[in-house]
Amino acid sequence: MSDQASEAAASPAQIVQQAAENYLKISNAPGCCIAVYDEKSFGTKGYVYPKGLSGVAGSSPAPFTVTTDTVFEIGSVTKVFTSTLLAVAVKAGAATLDDTIGYWLNYSHSFSPDQVGTPVLDAIQLLQFATHTSGMPDQPDGLSSYSKELFADELPSTDLVNWWNQYDTPPSGCWQYSNIGFVTLGCAVTQMFPDDRGHNYNEMLAKYVTVPLGLKQTGAVVDPSWKVAQGCIGHWSKSPQPPYPIVFGHNTPTGNSAFDLKTTGDDMLRFLAAQIAAPKGTLGSQIAFTQENRGTFTVCGGTNSVTMGLAWQITTDKQGHTVFTKNGATSRGGFEAIVIVVPELQCGVAILSNQYFGASGVHPAGIAPGSTAQQIIAQLHPGFDLTEPLAEHEPSD
Repeated sequence: MSDQASEAAASPAQIVQQAAENYLKISNAPGCCIAVYDEKSFGTKGYVYPKGLSGVAGSSPAPFTVTTDTVFEIGSVTKVFTSTLLAVAVKAGAATLDDTIGYWLNYSHSFSPDQVGTPVLDAIQLLQFATHTSGMPDQPDGLSSYSKELFADELPSTDLVNWWNQYDTPPSGCWQYSNIGFVTLGCAVTQMFPDDRGHNYNEMLAKYVTVPLGLKQTGAVVDPSWKVAQGCIGHWSKSPQPPYPIVFGHNTPTGNSAFDLKTTGDDMLRFLAAQIAAPKGTLGSQIAFTQENRGTFTVCGGTNSVTMGLAWQITTDKQGHTVFTKNGATSRGGFEAIVIVVPELQCGVAILSNQYFGASGVHPAGIAPGSTAQQIIAQLHPGFDLTEPLAEHEPSD
């Protein structure tokens, strides 16, 4: 039987299972968990498939078999949760996207008795932060672990406040992916809710987003009862002699944890269902608000462009379906994640993996989980093919 005939005969569950096996084979990641919401294939129940181990074989603590409730770090996919919390505040009338960041960084002087920021920083709008057009860099020079306090429900560090107080780069109108920009936005969002104002990210996320959506193990703070995967860094080398094969070397356990959100395959399935149901369903209007097209922006210093929702990057497939994507990685924690949602196909895929590889390093083509996610959708919906490549992941720590 030909490969094409085999694929045609495969059930939806077998398609996902084979994709997981292929992903682990090409990436050498210890494990992964794939959540698929596709009403044509699985009805409204969806399908979650775990594969592999929670950590590098032979490492300590001893790895266990990945399950649907194994907890993985999701890196910059966290930004979609931050934008959803922002949407909750906007829809409740507590804020607008046109509000300036300075208003919220200085609201009730929770962060400092003195004025926070500069005239340049304080004039930048929330919308610009949520679409990566604030002008802020990806990472700030000389400032590390700047997101730690936000995700620990603590007030911003003195170092972060001092960085804000020296900021002098106005928006230029182009698109520059910015981790520090989204942390700044997250700090502003914590000011929009009266309970523990200024240091309530997890508290408000649980109250207004994760609990209403039924997400049981999603948050920045790990509960002792959670089964947590251990991340690693993947290493490959390229032969100096023709034909220059790329060879896997080893996985190095990180022994670290990032400061962003963690989640499970089970929770990501519920998250996908909510994204596809919008504007109906729980948080439907808020989720739809994050999915609205906020404009197309030329990449700073480049010629290509990016279309943005709030945190979501928006593209289309060759059949004209709107596609929402967000990927993430944690260089400190050693994890990668991808979410792709195609509401018109009532289909979404999320892949969680406990391996990180540097985007600039040597590695096999198609190793990123985004390639696997696209392949799953294309097999479930023949003809699906993005009109542009997925963005490279940007590690959030």
